[in-house]
Amino acid sequence: MDAFRLLMLRALEEIAQRVYKAVNDLPEEFDKSKTLYMGADGTPTSAIDKTAEDAVLYALDELNLEVNILSEEAGFIDRGYAQTLVVDPVDGTHNASLGLPFYTVSLAVGEKSLRDIQYAVVKNLVTGDTYCAEKGAGAQFNGQKITVKKFDTKFPSLLCYVGHYVHQDTLDKVRKCAPIRSLGCASIEMCLVASGNFDAYYYNTEQYSKNIRVVDIAASALILREAGGEIVDLDNNILDMPFDLETRCSFIAYDDEKVKEILL
Repeated sequence: MDAFRLLMLRALEEIAQRVYKAVNDLPEEFDKSKTLYMGADGTPTSAIDKTAEDAVLYALDELNLEVNILSEEAGFIDRGYAQTLVVDPVDGTHNASLGLPFYTVSLAVGEKSLRDIQYAVVKNLVTGDTYCAEKGAGAQFNGQKITVKKFDTKFPSLLCYVGHYVHQDTLDKVRKCAPIRSLGCASIEMCLVASGNFDAYYYNTEQYSKNIRVVDIAASALILREAGGEIVDLDNNILDMPFDLETRCSFIAYDDEKVKEILL
């Protein structure tokens, strides 16, 4: 078991590093935002998405990692194993196309759903900063242990989705919190709660189809939970999502029960 644990942790870090190198080795003239085809999740696959996913798949073959694959672009690839690697090759594709330094590769390994994820890595594909976690062993940022911060009720800090499909309820909450930021990359935003930079990440849309998928937050969910935070849906249920591309959810990721109560 210890050997498998060590193998899996090193493998995820190695895969993330290979994606980082593949993306950063692209020539300046490379059109990151060019749409190539529709991905398995029903959204367009861009050139940078394909570059990152290819790096993941090549690495899996070379490392001979005994996992199935669930990827935003390729969908579910059943390789006959008990555990599945849940991948978002590039979380924050639109940021990448705009040159904003907030996009990541997100990698998590578990069996069936969000609640049983055992290992996680989120790597910023611009800065190289890396968040990782192992279930029951805590979370780290660049090799240093991280924990959520103590909530200050007088100065709540909030990250939130404020895109085209933002719910009015989100805008109402924005007026009551400071500071407010929306970075366009769910994995980074949840990790910033885990590392004590923000109190919560609030994600709520007007359309079910625009809500979050498990590939977006599989890794960052474990990182946040191992740092002392939690995630609930908007009905106040501990968030769990199956390993598929159909299920969507709005949620609150938070550092303290008081934050959750305020937002709900």
